[in-house]
Amino acid sequence: MNRRHFLQQTTAAVATAALSPSLSTTAKAAPEVFAATGKPRFQFSVKWGMIGEPLSVMDKFKLLKDLGYDGVEMDSQYAVPAKELTAAIEATGIPAQGVVNANHWSTRLSDPSADIRAKALQELLDGIRYTHDIGASSLLLVPGAVRDPQNENSQQVWERSIAGIRQALPLAAEKGVRIGIENVWNQFLYQHGNDAPADQKPDQYIKYVDEIASTWVGIYLDLSNHRKYSYCPDWIHAMGSRIIKIDTKDYLLAKDAKDGRKEGFCDIGDGSVDWEATRKALVDINYFGWISSEVAGGNRARLADNLERMKKYIQGA
Repeated sequence: MNRRHFLQQTTAAVATAALSPSLSTTAKAAPEVFAATGKPRFQFSVKWGMIGEPLSVMDKFKLLKDLGYDGVEMDSQYAVPAKELTAAIEATGIPAQGVVNANHWSTRLSDPSADIRAKALQELLDGIRYTHDIGASSLLLVPGAVRDPQNENSQQVWERSIAGIRQALPLAAEKGVRIGIENVWNQFLYQHGNDAPADQKPDQYIKYVDEIASTWVGIYLDLSNHRKYSYCPDWIHAMGSRIIKIDTKDYLLAKDAKDGRKEGFCDIGDGSVDWEATRKALVDINYFGWISSEVAGGNRARLADNLERMKKYIQGA
């Protein structure tokens, strides 16, 4: 067993334990365990597509290492061949910590067409294999989207996507890859629109993940995707150990917009996310691990600024 596969299997074992009810209620030892390793609570990652420098795969990894990032998350299982990617990982020591499942917005597990659902399942299986092959531990999945009141409504998205995910669970368990269900603007599991309430609860999101009932499926929480509709620290407390990984940017609410700025997504620290309370909530649930930024990318200076913002607002450095 090589080092990469050893680390992957170790990560899988930890992931399985993380959802154990007994461990989730006795996790007070976790801070001491992490402190003994000398590792920080959070590891900061960047989305692969954010790296705007025109460099080779190897040189992009070297850039991330030089800047001080802990890892990278791949945007697709089809973007970079696994062999080329693992060579860069092993040469630099910068892991690809996760993968975003390709085409899940257009080729959906919830699509009315059985043929398209079958294709979506195949891409999910491809993603699991690729994630394993590059030594990553999670595959981010948008399970579906509410597009049609008659043929792709909320109940149909719920049933079809869970049916598809369950077909992928044996391979996920075999490969040691966790599937992370992300909260996105897909009009599923929340109310959407300008008149939607701003204090929505994550009850449906939690119920959806719990219905799948597998240690290989958890919540991939985006800290800012629902700032328009909720207060994220409350969601963190409610979700607890179901959260396996975290995405973030920031979101500026209209009430906070000044100097001509408009409501919408923005750089970390420039919006309405309560970072101090968010950080405290993550500490409260004993979250340790990856936080991946998802903002507009760019050159070296842009990436350096993004990392500094992550450290300042999320880590509190």
